[in-house]
Amino acid sequence: MEQYVPWPPMTERQIERMQEQLFREAGPFYHLHTKPLETELIFQDDEERKVTINFIGIIAREVHIDILAFVLMSNHFHFILRGSEVDGLEFFHRLKKRLSYFLARKGRPGVLDAVVPKMSAITTLSQFRNEIAYVIRNPYVVVVDVNPLAYPWSSGYLYFNPFLPHLGSKPVSELTFRERRSITRSSDAVLDSSFKVREGMIAPECFVNYQLVEQLFPHARKFTWWVFKNVEAQVEVAGSLDEHPNLSDDELFVVTMRICENHFNKKSTRELSEQEKKKLAVKLKNDWYASNAQIARLSGLSPDKVNALFPLSSKPK
Repeated sequence: MEQYVPWPPMTERQIERMQEQLFREAGPFYHLHTKPLETELIFQDDEERKVTINFIGIIAREVHIDILAFVLMSNHFHFILRGSEVDGLEFFHRLKKRLSYFLARKGRPGVLDAVVPKMSAITTLSQFRNEIAYVIRNPYVVVVDVNPLAYPWSSGYLYFNPFLPHLGSKPVSELTFRERRSITRSSDAVLDSSFKVREGMIAPECFVNYQLVEQLFPHARKFTWWVFKNVEAQVEVAGSLDEHPNLSDDELFVVTMRICENHFNKKSTRELSEQEKKKLAVKLKNDWYASNAQIARLSGLSPDKVNALFPLSSKPK
């Protein structure tokens, strides 16, 4: 795994050229994702998530795939991988098989039967950054009080984290046989000697190549901007994955002000005519997947008028 080395003093343009070259040489990269289950949860508790992360670390070493980012959501998965498409699919096949067996023993057979992975190639550095940010941001999109840079079931807390080396962990050599069996869920209890364990879980920094991700972002401030502020990219990635983004009111407010200025040459929604507010509402619904309640709050239209425009059973066109 690459060791992170800060870029030497250069202009931003020079650093960008170096990162473009690194991206071309380090690939190929893929986004492996699954469609959210509609009627069932994959994970019902933290034990199941912890076991899954252990399986991810073990299988990544077996298949020799590089994990650059991941997130476990309650009903779907996201991984950013470096390696061949064949190895990426083999990685997920083994993960699904091992996790299915574990869940069946807990009395939950067939949970993953409908989970099918899709591999999307990442072909540009800009797309790479957008999709890394999308994966990390995913928990915050679903649960508003989650900090995606502290979510324990993803790689979000690994990047540009000065406290990472100080998180307590135990080398495999110090684990008892029972502890190793608990981690592997197998009788042989074999773990890679380079792994370290924290609270019964393989530390994600042992199998996530977060150093390469850091090398492909200009710096920590830009990384944070990509995760929290680059709303257009979040919507674009969601569309490419056939998912709908879930933007907060604050994010949609910024979008609304931009639409007012760029499309209506107005400074705020207060200056819009009734017809312009309706056009704004359509744009917020179709381009940004805003809910009816959000549109009413942001456009200045009454809830009744918004619901008349978009019956509650309708979806964005």
